[in-house]
Amino acid sequence: MTGRELFRPDFVASDLDGTLLTPSLEFPPGTVTGVADLGAAGVPLVVCTGRMFRSARKVAERLGLRQGPAVCYQGALVADLGTGEWLQHLPLSSSLAADVIRHARQIGRHVNVYVDDELYVEQDDEWARRYAEHAEVGMNVVADLLEVVADRPPTKAIIAADPDEVAVLLPDLQEFWRGKLYVTRSLPHYIEINDVHATKSSALEFLCRRLDARRQRVVACGDGLNDIDMLRWAGLGVAMLEAVAEVRAAADLVVPRDRLGDLFGRLAAQTPAG
Repeated sequence: MTGRELFRPDFVASDLDGTLLTPSLEFPPGTVTGVADLGAAGVPLVVCTGRMFRSARKVAERLGLRQGPAVCYQGALVADLGTGEWLQHLPLSSSLAADVIRHARQIGRHVNVYVDDELYVEQDDEWARRYAEHAEVGMNVVADLLEVVADRPPTKAIIAADPDEVAVLLPDLQEFWRGKLYVTRSLPHYIEINDVHATKSSALEFLCRRLDARRQRVVACGDGLNDIDMLRWAGLGVAMLEAVAEVRAAADLVVPRDRLGDLFGRLAAQTPAG
């Protein structure tokens, strides 16, 4: 950790995979303790992830988080962990979702589509099984995704490919859909495709209004390219030391993943703002 001045947050927003969770999908012991310290101090921890809500809810429960809001699908959905209520939903339009599906077919890449917090795919292949296992969800295999999205706008879509291919595809797709869709990278093999307004930072703006919180007193933690917008937006952006240079450069503070719980403890111990 650096000597960056800390403050008591109105809330802490944290990514899951690669931030709260290690690559082996475990919580470092200190992280669990730090989350408990925040809760005891009355500082909400908001999970802010690309995961589906049903997946994020399972992981949050293992951290002891059973109520309060969670940001899912890269910011396209804000939902309540306790009641399951959807508080804000910014889905893709059916027409743009259809464009994504057609483009994925054209370039020969696997695509996941998410409707009503369910995973839809056209092939039960390695990519679909890998995602379903990682997220601890089932999948719906359909003959034609275009029919699925025709009258049910999906929350988001993912194009999956090998990491080296993603590195090549990502800038091309960002330029192709510039101004129409928000395109980013989460895990090394996933290109995330959302409504142009559905970002993690926009979801946190919504929560600031809902929770009467101040942007300058929000702490955001992340490790991926999809976290950069919220790291820059927050009063204190915290990147993991294990993140790539571009993510670390967007943050105010860089900490090793296994020391994130220590930071949470220090934030919980700060004197409330008068």
